[in-house]
Amino acid sequence: MDTEIRKTINLEDATLSYVVRPGDGPTLILIPGSFLDVNQWNEVVPVLGANLNLILIEVRGHGQSWPPPKDGTIEQLAKDVMAVADNEKLEKFYVGGHSIGGMISKEVGRSWPQRVNGVISIEGWTHWTASREAFNGDTKSTLTPEQDKERLEQREMATGRWTDEQRKDFASIWRKWEKGHEFMDNTNLPVIELYGDRGKERPSLDQLHIPNRPNIEVYWIKNAAHNLPLQEPKEVATAIMQFIERTES
Repeated sequence: MDTEIRKTINLEDATLSYVVRPGDGPTLILIPGSFLDVNQWNEVVPVLGANLNLILIEVRGHGQSWPPPKDGTIEQLAKDVMAVADNEKLEKFYVGGHSIGGMISKEVGRSWPQRVNGVISIEGWTHWTASREAFNGDTKSTLTPEQDKERLEQREMATGRWTDEQRKDFASIWRKWEKGHEFMDNTNLPVIELYGDRGKERPSLDQLHIPNRPNIEVYWIKNAAHNLPLQEPKEVATAIMQFIERTES
């Protein structure tokens, strides 16, 4: 990013770190996937509109945020997002993320709908079983060897100081969240869901646990797998910008 400001918040049980790229347009908060930090968005950010007031959060334990949560929950991580929003004195904002970041975004929309303009979920499951039912657990079949190497390098950079126990604890969080259906079935917020089709027949909305509602859009990216910000950053950024532009108009 051309202009970025690194900030921290000291909570009672953790320090949260995040990066701001100031802009005079709508605010967008982005949350990375499990075991990743702000560097996951390196190729996405340059394609996002320069007017966006962009905030990239590092989830507890990731990057410069510390420590990792013990017995953590999506609800706890969503509260952390709101701590950042309050620290930035944001009245309303768009919130989005990849994988667990998408799930956290949905929880923010569920719990604080009056603060949210729209939700952007990049392979962020409504329920953990969707990964199995829609894609048979396939997360990286279309990654090139170079992309898979970069994925592993990003993980090491973001969480290299974690213990095996901390990794195990964090890896269980996404399976404990049971409020995705409540949000998707009842929200009036604009929602966009981005998925890679793995180069195969696209699964149904039922398999994805996504209701067929006019405020919820599903955007497919051809021949891509789970880590869309790594594999197709330009298309991800373009879809995000088009969603925000439609919502703002």
